[in-house]
Amino acid sequence: MLNDEINAARDVTKTNTYRVETFQARELGILGYADPDKVVFYRTTTRKHTTQSEFDIAQISAFPKVSILYGYSGDDGDLAKAAVAAGAKGLVIAGTGAGHTQNARKVLKDLYDTTGVVVVRSARVGAGRVIKDDNWQEPGCIAADNLSPQKARILLQLALTKSTKSDEIQKMFDEY
Repeated sequence: MLNDEINAARDVTKTNTYRVETFQARELGILGYADPDKVVFYRTTTRKHTTQSEFDIAQISAFPKVSILYGYSGDDGDLAKAAVAAGAKGLVIAGTGAGHTQNARKVLKDLYDTTGVVVVRSARVGAGRVIKDDNWQEPGCIAADNLSPQKARILLQLALTKSTKSDEIQKMFDEY
């Protein structure tokens, strides 16, 4: 809650570097208002959160290392290799368009096959969904849905405390 507006953490994003009215849920809108007379909710989130979560961070002493890499035209996957060599257990790719990983696609697949690193495709564009089973997703990759790369990183860190299996982690991304 900020500026008398109630937002879901999953949906809200910072939209300006300095303005206090920066937090907005652009695509899905606010949950309600906190006005002088009362707090009013107009909608609720349908995704699991808080007390519905399977994650207990009190039981986690350290989170797995997850790196965010920005996709770009001509990306050859060298940064993905370097991140894995530096100990990353997961990679979030802030892909172009609908999460396209460009030329790094084959390298990401090879890293998944040889090291077991978990790869999540998200988008750097700021709105819209990244879906699984499209023309840009290799087997074993996870689609971030509409999570920003930063939020996908946090969910992947949590997910990796429970599993390294891509189908199980995809289910978490579909539920949270």
